[in-house]
Amino acid sequence: MASPDLLATRAVPDAGIDPATVLRLRQAIYSHGDLTRADMELLFTVARKARRQSCPEWTSFFSEVLTDYVVHQNVPADYIPQDKADWLTASLIRNGGVATKAEFAMLIDVMTHALGVPTSLSSFALREIKTAILEGRRDAFQDEDHPAGVVTKADVEALRAVLYAAKTGTSEHVTQEEAEALFDIAHATAHARNDSSFDDLFARAVGNYLMAIHVDVPDAADALHFEKWLDEDESLPGFLARMLHRTPADASFNVLKSPREAYEDDLAERDAAESAMRGESEKITEPEAAWVIAHLGRKGELTSAETRLLQFLGAEAASIPPSLQALVDKAKVAGGRG
Repeated sequence: MASPDLLATRAVPDAGIDPATVLRLRQAIYSHGDLTRADMELLFTVARKARRQSCPEWTSFFSEVLTDYVVHQNVPADYIPQDKADWLTASLIRNGGVATKAEFAMLIDVMTHALGVPTSLSSFALREIKTAILEGRRDAFQDEDHPAGVVTKADVEALRAVLYAAKTGTSEHVTQEEAEALFDIAHATAHARNDSSFDDLFARAVGNYLMAIHVDVPDAADALHFEKWLDEDESLPGFLARMLHRTPADASFNVLKSPREAYEDDLAERDAAESAMRGESEKITEPEAAWVIAHLGRKGELTSAETRLLQFLGAEAASIPPSLQALVDKAKVAGGRG
């Protein structure tokens, strides 16, 4: 069998990847059963040979194949295992990080389609987006395809995908690391002509970090357990097994409940608990207020994104400590004048 490098050399014309090349690659990669690591190595080898004038079909195909392999082709489906996250990160790093528009689009597709994303992958993705914004992203031939020091509309959507990705093993909200990365971006691009949607994303994301309810995202093992639970054959052995695995202290257990009914009851209890927590989570604490103040106006003047954050907190927070409330009041006055 020919090596991926040899196949890639034959596949890519000197003028770059055209629709006919994409079709040949699709036939080669999807002509057998499950996608393999060799298929992925072939794809990345072709990607490194691709030139700037490669067709839009290549970008779509690259995202499709990597998303199928990294996200969908797992048990359970759509939960990215750590080994695939590590492989994808290493593959991109070998090429100098996210180096092309196709790789950038692929990474966002992977984050968007997954129900569970290892934190190592989401952290890598955020660092790559931040680098693209602050330093400019260049393709494999060193031609700039993203201006340095400005947030584009595509950047905002990429940030949104990463910030709100389902990061397994963590609380389903924006983390402190991510919120601080947003402050870095806001300060570095304070005088740039950023896309108008960035300020609102910044405000809502940092507000999410400060006020969101911390709910753990189920991991792949939880998903497998639930699937098995719903698919259980309610034979007499299965019924007795469920009875024996419930503790006597569980007063809510009803032997007449189906697994689905029991699961729905569990969801209802969880919703009630979250409602009780929401009132407390929407209060800004003294440590949180100190954290916000320490990050505001690092260079003396508030950025438009920071002003929008203060206005957002003033409208959404149940209570705010006086030290931060004074800044919120100023932001309201500034907003009224605008």
